[in-house]
Amino acid sequence: MVRKQCRERVVCKWKIIEKETVDEIIFRTTKPRNRLMLELMARGGMRIGEVLKLRLKDLQDRKLIMQEPKSGRENELVFIP
Repeated sequence: MVRKQCRERVVCKWKIIEKETVDEIIFRTTKPRNRLMLELMARGGMRIGEVLKLRLKDLQDRKLIMQEPKSGRENELVFIP
């Protein structure tokens, strides 16, 4: 018990990938489905589960309406760049 309290905390730092690296990964993807998924995650800030739940009816102009996002709201808008 005492050993746990005196131990130094290990800080996990996020490793952020540079924009050029992300672009290269996206453009090297050959399948359109995978490329679209990577674009939505990188540019729209969506999670993989949110991307997989998308339906065609969720698309309106240049916006995506996510139903039941992880944030807890009822709906959430994602603007497509």
